This record gives sequence, C-alpha cells and structure tokens, in this order.
Amino acid sequence: MIRARSLALDVRYNNAPFAGQVGGEIESLTYIDSAADNSDSIDITLDAQDGKWLRGWLPEKGATLRPRIRGYNWEAQGDRRIIECGLFVLDDMSFSDAPTTLQIGGVSKPSDSDFSELERETIWKNTSIKRIGETIAGRYGLAFTYDADDYDIECDEQDGTDSGYYNQLCKNYGLILKVYARRLWVYDRERYKEKRAVKTFHRTQIRPGSFAYTTTLSGTYTGGYFNYTDADKDIDIVCSVGGGTHTKSVNRRATSVYDASVQLCAELNNANHGTVRLRFGVDGDWLVSAGNCINLAGYGKLDGKYFVDKVTHKVSASGLTTDFECSGIGTAFHYWDVGGKIEYHEPEEDSGVDYDSAYATTSPAANAASSAAGAEAGASVALTNAPFYVASTSASPACHKSGTYYFYDGILINGRYRMTNTAARCGKLPVGKNVTGWVPASYCITEKEG
Repeated sequence: MIRARSLALDVRYNNAPFAGQVGGEIESLTYIDSAADNSDSIDITLDAQDGKWLRGWLPEKGATLRPRIRGYNWEAQGDRRIIECGLFVLDDMSFSDAPTTLQIGGVSKPSDSDFSELERETIWKNTSIKRIGETIAGRYGLAFTYDADDYDIECDEQDGTDSGYYNQLCKNYGLILKVYARRLWVYDRERYKEKRAVKTFHRTQIRPGSFAYTTTLSGTYTGGYFNYTDADKDIDIVCSVGGGTHTKSVNRRATSVYDASVQLCAELNNANHGTVRLRFGVDGDWLVSAGNCINLAGYGKLDGKYFVDKVTHKVSASGLTTDFECSGIGTAFHYWDVGGKIEYHEPEEDSGVDYDSAYATTSPAANAASSAAGAEAGASVALTNAPFYVASTSASPACHKSGTYYFYDGILINGRYRMTNTAARCGKLPVGKNVTGWVPASYCITEKEG
C-alpha cells in the first residue's frame, strides 16, 4: 500500500506534550531561523474553542517550548524528515474571539533576563573576544561555541548589557553572535560564505509569485580608511584598503595596524552585506538552515551562490512551506590587503611643550600653548567644503564636509587640527571615538579671527 506524504508536529511545553496536530487544535506553526542579529522565533496559532485554554491550559510567559516538524514519505516510501526548531522561551500571548484563537510566540534566548536587560560597567583587559564570550556565557550557565579566528582585546570598556556589548564587539571584528536559549554561538560570516552550497534551487522548484531580486550596487563600498589617535602614546594608527569613489571612514580604538586592518575590513564587509538580496519560497525544505549557502539556477545572470540570512518554515492545513531570504556573495575585503602604519606625532615647535597623556592635550596648559595658532578647545568654526584627513600626516583627505565643527583640543600638529562635530565631544576620551577628523588650519577661521 502506497502511503501519501504527511506532516506531524511534536510540540513540548515545559517538556510535556502540548496541543494536538495541524487540522486539530493547532491551526498553524511558523518557525523563523535567522543567521544574525535576531533570535530565532516561533509562533503557534491554536483553535481555542475548548474552554480548557482559558483555564488550566492557558500558557504562561517564561515557559519553554520545543517544537519539531516531522515529515513522512516525503521523497519516497518510508522516507522520514525532521526539523528541530530548538528551545524557545514563551514571551508573547494573545487571545481573540470569533473565531476563538490563541496565539503564542517564543524567542530563542536565555531565560535569565539579565543577559539582555542588566546594564554593566566593566573594563576588559588583556583578554580576547573568545575569552570574553566564554566568561559571559558562563555567567548564565550557557554553552559556548566559537568558530572563527580569535582577536586579542588589550583594553575595552563595557557600558551596557552583556547581550548588546558582546554583539557589538563581535560585529567590530566581522563576527556574528547567534543567541540560543542554552548556547551562544560566534562565527565568521565571510568565512561561511566561502563554504560550498548545500543545495541548488532551480527556477522550476520555486513557488510562483514568491521570487524577488533586488540590488543596490551603487551603494557598495569600494574601499575605506581607518584612523585612531592614541593620545597617551602620541601616535596615529592609520590604514586604508581599496579605493574608488565610495569609501568609508572608520574612527575606532585599535592597538596595532593589524587590529585596525581587521576592524576596517569588518566594517566594510558588514556594510556591503545585503547589497544584493534574494527572496523566494518552495513547497517545504528540510535541509537548508540560516548560515548555509545555496545555489540559484534557471535565472540567467542572477544564477550563482547566495548566503542564507533567514529561513521561515510554516506548517498549516495546506502543508509545509519554506521561504528564504538571502544575500549575494561578493568579493570580501581581507586584512592582508590593507596597507597601514603607525605615525608618531612630531614635537610642537610652537609651544615647546611635550604632551604625554590625554589630559595634557586637553588641559588649560595645552590650550594656552596653542594660543599662537588662534585655536581654543571647544571653540566653534564654520567649515565650507573643508578636507577631513584620517591623520595629521595623511596625504589625501578622506572626505570634504561643511557645517559647524569644534576644536577637539586646539592642538596644532603638522598644520592641522583635530575637529569634532559636537561641542560635548571636545576633550572626551577615548580620542578615537570622538574626533571626526583632521582639518588644515587654513580652513579653521573662527568668528573672532574673521
């Protein structure tokens, strides 16, 4: 006897069986698997006409859900498939009448809310991205998986939640933090793009009306510049990669040219991810997960390899559908292609004063020493198409800007001033995060001088 293809759901609520099957109590189940940024999520719509759902069976926030989607005789007789959706914490519930339905939603995140809600002020010293992740995961009893190169962190300040801080730290180095209910996973997205495609989708397999391709190639960055001024060491760390007309400037703390190169490439690769987007659906897929690569065929010049950003599985009375959101895979920037150097500041001949700390460059004495140049820390100046350089000795400007800017410290180095775009940033540490760029003194004419 030939058995027809069929679906079944196995949903556990606090590790106990929950509800029935599609066509019975469960009207639909939607599972979203994300490769980055957003946690995985689950949404279940129930037929709640039975009064039990408003009494003892009413789900509670904070409970756990573990759904599985099962398929039988999918490709052949006896063929069994399964999608392990994972563990979710119930965080959303709604009830409506006529028709009487109960909708519950869960996210894949640690049950300890401190991970994403508790603000912390911590200084991380002489450690690495991997070790910081291990420490944070251990704090909540989570497993930790790290699939990327590790990067040393000499000193970094955390002022926020563990979730927000670690996610941003990973992004700064081109890494992706994926959060699960019982595990943190860090991976290198650009390296995953180099993996082989797990499946090829032909045009004939794609659900009619579901295909969409968009591109914003005009917004693709073709190069970038990195500049960090270490006021305590009195140096600039400067590097650049690529070129062209659409470049990105990065001003962030770095400890070496290598460190700056990694961060510059990460910033460019993150910005360029998603400039080519692909969306389509099929009638049920059991193989592809977010973070995989797939091939597209049958669309001519659109054919090729794509990175899967999101997979949405939906089970309903109509069956199983799977929708994909993907990004094109272009040429990535790599740290070994970056050129850079450390530039040592020359002594101030005008003042004869040596500045050996961040305080010295922003103190009243430092301002007085530069008074001959007509600049005062915090003073405003109206710039008109002024060139902004990433360092005091850079040969070419990174961009041109107009508007009101402020002298960061009033110190003249190589005929240029450090400028910032808000008065509140003047003299504020770290220097690299608060300086917009270096501007030639000839452009910095204050109202008093004018």
